[in-house]
Order: sequence, then C-alpha cells, then structure tokens
Amino acid sequence: MMTASDWKVLARYDSQHLREIALPIGGIGTGFFCLTGRGELTDWQVMSRPHRGWRPMYSHLLLWTRQGHTSKLRIMENTLTEGLSADFGAPQVMAGLPRMRASQFEATYPFGRLWLEDETMPASVTVEAFNPLVPGDTWASSLPIGILTISVQNNTLQPLESSITLLLSNFVGYDGVAYDLKDNITERTKVAGWRGMRFAKMREERNPRGGTMAILSDSDDVRVARRWRFRDRPWNGEILGIIDELLAKGYIQDDEPDKPCPPSPQDTWDSSLSVMLNLQPRETRQVHLLICWHFPYRNLQETGWWSGNGSPVVRNYYATLFTDAEDVARQVMPRLPELRQRTVRFVNDVVSRKAPAVFKEAALFNLTALRSHTCFRLEDGTFVAFEGCGGNTGCCHGSCTHVWNYEQATIALFPDLHRSMLESHLKYGMTPAGAQRFRLSLPLTNPTWQASAADGQMGLIVRCYMQAQKDGREWLRQWYPAVKSLMEFCWQPGGWDADRDGVMEGVQHNTYDVEFMGPNPLCSVWYLCALTAMERMARQMGDDTFAETCKQLREKGSRWIDKNLFNGRYYVQKVQPPRDTPAPMTAMSDEWRNPNPRFQVGNGCLIDQLVGQYKAKRAGLGDLLDRYHIRTALEHIFRYNFRRNMRDHYHNMRTFATGDESGTLICTWPDGGRPEQPIPYWGECMTGFEYQLAVLLIDYGLRQEAEAVVKAIRGRHNGANRNPFNEPECGSYYARSMASWALLDAWEAQPRHQ
Repeated sequence: MMTASDWKVLARYDSQHLREIALPIGGIGTGFFCLTGRGELTDWQVMSRPHRGWRPMYSHLLLWTRQGHTSKLRIMENTLTEGLSADFGAPQVMAGLPRMRASQFEATYPFGRLWLEDETMPASVTVEAFNPLVPGDTWASSLPIGILTISVQNNTLQPLESSITLLLSNFVGYDGVAYDLKDNITERTKVAGWRGMRFAKMREERNPRGGTMAILSDSDDVRVARRWRFRDRPWNGEILGIIDELLAKGYIQDDEPDKPCPPSPQDTWDSSLSVMLNLQPRETRQVHLLICWHFPYRNLQETGWWSGNGSPVVRNYYATLFTDAEDVARQVMPRLPELRQRTVRFVNDVVSRKAPAVFKEAALFNLTALRSHTCFRLEDGTFVAFEGCGGNTGCCHGSCTHVWNYEQATIALFPDLHRSMLESHLKYGMTPAGAQRFRLSLPLTNPTWQASAADGQMGLIVRCYMQAQKDGREWLRQWYPAVKSLMEFCWQPGGWDADRDGVMEGVQHNTYDVEFMGPNPLCSVWYLCALTAMERMARQMGDDTFAETCKQLREKGSRWIDKNLFNGRYYVQKVQPPRDTPAPMTAMSDEWRNPNPRFQVGNGCLIDQLVGQYKAKRAGLGDLLDRYHIRTALEHIFRYNFRRNMRDHYHNMRTFATGDESGTLICTWPDGGRPEQPIPYWGECMTGFEYQLAVLLIDYGLRQEAEAVVKAIRGRHNGANRNPFNEPECGSYYARSMASWALLDAWEAQPRHQ
C-alpha cells in the first residue's frame, strides 16, 4: 500500500520495534492522547494530569469491509501478543475480535503514521496522527486537538463497501484516577460542515475532569450512535452487539435517535462514530477525524504542586481562548490546511538540515516534553513546568532552574515561553538578598522553597543574557537589577564565592540533589559562564564598574581552575568543607558539618563537569577555560564514561541502560578512589546529561564521539524497549532531554576538522 506524504520521514520502525511506541498528540499546556505502534489510542491525558497507559473502556478504531455477501471486521490494532497466559484468557477489551498486523511506524514528530495489514482482508489501512507545531507561533502549537487521517485502500479488483468506526466511551469526569461518570450526555453535533458527536456533563463544576469533547469528520456519510441499544447486556452481550451490528452494516444504530440523550446513571454512555465509504478497485480513500477537547481546570494539589491555603483549582490558559470543544473546532477548522502546511514546512526544514539523522531525530522527538504535562500555563499565560511526569502526578515541581538550564528548545522555538519562565523566577523566586529559590511555589505569590542551587542560579543569569539577546535592551533594562543581585549573592559571607577569587568554594547545592563542598568544575564553570554573561549585560547597561569586577573574577577563576582542578586529563573536585557557617539559602542539609562530607565527586570524572561551557557556547560567550584542557577533558569523559555495553557495570540507582545497550555514565573514577557514598546518580545514563556532552564534543571537534553518544541514546529508545518519544529521567517527558535541540546548530556551526 502506498500513501503519499507531504512530510519527510525521519525514522522508520519495523514490526519488531513497535511495542513501546506512543506518539503524543496534543499542544503545549493542553494534555494529549497517544497513537501507539500497535494502533491503540491510549494515554488519554486530556484532563490536566498525567496517567501514562490509561485508556477508557472503549477507544478503538475498527475497519469493516463488505464484498458481495462477505463482511469482515477488524480492530485496527496489532494482533494480541501480551497477557495471553492470564488466568482467564487475554484481558484486553474486545480480545475476541480479530486484529490486524502492524507492519511499520513512520515518524517525524509531530507526525506519525502506522501501517496495518491483514492478508485475509480486502483492504489495508494507514493511520496518521499529528497536532500542529509551528515555532514562533505559540497559539498554533498549543491547540487541544488531535488530527487522525485514516487511509483505506481497496486491494482488490472489485468494488468494496467499507467503513471506519471509532468506538469511544464518554469519559468526561474520569481521568483514570478520579471517577465521576454520572450525568454524562453525548449528542450529535455539526461544526463548520464537519459532523460528529459531542461529549459533556449536564452539571458544571470547577473540576479538572469537567469539560467537553468533540469528535468530528468531514466525510460525506457520518453516522453517530450516542448510545447503543445493546448496552449493558449480560455475559459480554454488549461486545456481541458491537460485533453483530458492525458485521451486518458497518455502523452502530443510535438508540432512540429522535430523543435527546438522557444524563447517564452512575456509569456513562459508550458512543461511536462511523464513516461509510465506497471504494472502486484499487482505490484509496481518506477519512479525517478531528478530536477536540476543552477541560478548563487543573487541580494543582492533585498534580503535586501547591502550597497555598485557598482552592488549588486553577484555570488553564488554553481554556481562556475557547468556550468549549466545539469552539475549538470552530476556530481551528478554517486554519487546518495552513496549520498543517506550516508544521510540514518546519519538520521538513529540520529533516533537510546537515546534521546526522539521529541528531535530527533526537532534537525533534524530545519536543514532546514541551507538549506533555511536564509543562502548563496558568490562567494569565505564565509558563511553568515540572521536571517530568511520574505516575499520575507531575514530578519535581517548580520550573526547576538546575534542570531547565540544560534545555535549548524553548528559547530557540518559543522564546515567549522561555521569557515567561524567566520572569516568574525573577519576580517571585528571589529573596531580598538575591538568593533565587530554584523551585517556584504555586501560587507564585506564596514562595515556600527555602534553598538556592549554585548551578541553577548561575544558569539563570546566563539564560537572562540569552533572552536579552532575543528581546533587546529594554527587556534587559527592566530586569537588570534583579539579575545583578543574583550575581552579588555569590559574594555574601559564607556564600559560594565569599572570598571573591572567581571560584566557588561554599556549600553548593546542585542538580544532583546534594551539596558539593569545595571547588568543583560543575558549579565553578557555571560561575565563569555567569560572570561572562553578567559582564556583557553590565556593559550594555552602562554599569562598567560592575562589568570590570565580573571580568576580573572570571579571569582569576579561570586561571585557578585550570591550574588547580585540571589533572592533565579532566577537571576534578577538591573536597573542602566550609570554614564558616553557610550563607542562608545555600545549604539544604547539614552535610556541611561533616568533616568528611558524603555525596561528593572528588577525583571522579563527571559527565557535565563542563556544562557551563556548553551553555557558554550556546550564548556566544566563547571559551571559559584553556581550550586544550577543555578538549582533553572531553576526550577523557568519553573514554572513561562511555560504555559500549552494560555487561560489567554495577550500580545501585535507576537503570536507564542495561545488557547490551550503550550509554554514558554520570561519573566514573578511572584512578580508583570512588567515595563510599558518592553522588547519588553516579552510575546512571540520563539522556539530558548525555546530550550536553554530545553537543560539547561537537563544539570541540570530536564529531565521531558525539555521534556515538547520541546513537547510544536513540538506540535505547528504539521502539522495542522504550518509547522514541519519551526519554525519562526523574519522570517521563523529562525537560533536560531537550538539550538535544542544540545538536543541530552545533553540528552546522563547527567545521568538520579542527
């Protein structure tokens, strides 16, 4: 079967690499559902909280065909292979209905296409899914919709009757965790010529699960069953009714079609939409399904980010732009061709770039983090984010600076969102002394987090410089006093650089969720980067005295680090408990009191010892240390930390690479001397850290090593074992993975030989 495509395919997954594929379909801050590599419509996370893997009772696509007196029916999902040995047989809904064979999945995020075949069927199908993604147009990229295009090909030399049916339970009121399906109604609807069904609840509540959905098609013959006459029949009689009605005529008859849908009792109504087709020999026809949703509210307490005394229920920004799901459809439909064209143009431009295909795949496919429940927008449009998603809550709240500092996608593609996050930190996250709470509280006006992270605060300064490059002098003028105070906080008594020698020695909380004691490359190179950015901002503001102070500290610190922390191969930590009481906000634990503090790097080789240099390159700040030392350190990080396989790797924490998989470890001790209790994540492979290393390898001419690092990551997320569209760290859809976006510019910026 041939399907014409206007978007270039970046990745193809064969039948052995489909099991874990789940392509999210939704906009920034809207939630999503997924099309899987097996054809399932799952992960219905449209109600403002994550719940990976959940699907309502019915959310199935079915193909019906009839030639002469022979009718056939297939669920458009892969043949069942899991759960077959369960105590009472296969546990899946409608397990007794034949499935098809999923043969291939093609993807260039946000597009995905699944190929389904069955040699006993006269037709084959593909299912394409996407949601608009247009850099620079946040509205177009934040739409609560999913667009399915189903292509049906008649593979015979005879005319063929056919239909595509979507079975979908009206799950308004149920997100897979909290349950309230009473008073649901399903009605027929028509919007701008598209016809289908509308899900709603008779009563209105300020509740994340209260809202509307619209499922619509532009086909000529659309048949909706709001309720089924065979519902709730015993002994799975409901499923037998589905089989009998669809086999007989290709659609399900609406029960009491001339009456309004009554509100559901304790359970809900199951509904269906069928599109009827007549295909000539060898003809291919397309069915378009537009799925829209509008769930106005979000319960911040349920998702794990609330420290207020009032109601934790807030309004989603996207919901302020539309009145309900039908209004979403009404506004979007006239623009669908344009939105598709602009999305196609974006992805085709990425595919056409010079970087290796695996780099482009990593860059594009990790944009899912922006369009998952990792990120959302408050009612006034403020962009906030977790680090990732876990279970049915967010994971690690607060727009955490020491994580979000690594990613490069937001400022490159949606600088307005990057600006919004920065401004929320500068306005609500700072103490009068200039300490920056690396986790914001909600409500924003009730700050409760009582700690600053050295790497997080320095990275925030650099990101402000990068935003000023985008927005200009006036934006910088507005926020310069706050940014300056972020730097001055370093020099407080007991602070990170109390002696003003350009090197951080104090108690340095950081992205490894511990405090480093004494000079170390992670925090000190971030400091050099921030000093360089601060110098440039100060000069733009005419603050030359402060600029000169930052310059002198940077030069002094750079010389000291090269002389004292570089061991000839890489940069190390000098473990040094503080002599004085740490400055307020710098210590989250009492470990600084320990004369032999735990959770240190010491003479270890840390994967992101030069992350400040990584960010400096993105900001155009040049080399922060001796260039030869930087390149030598990068060579040795790859030599010591990269593993071709994990057969002889022993570690005690989370496992993101195993067996014959490759990856780059967080920290190794090539000369021995690993602390008895080292930094917590030392033995893990976390993709955001790996990407920043790969980008730096490119920056300094080590292209083959960079390719090896990225190929290892994407090899682990190959569809067979892990989802190509989800690279977890502390939770799914992890923000740090968007460091991968920097691969593209880095590759094109550097000559092949240096």
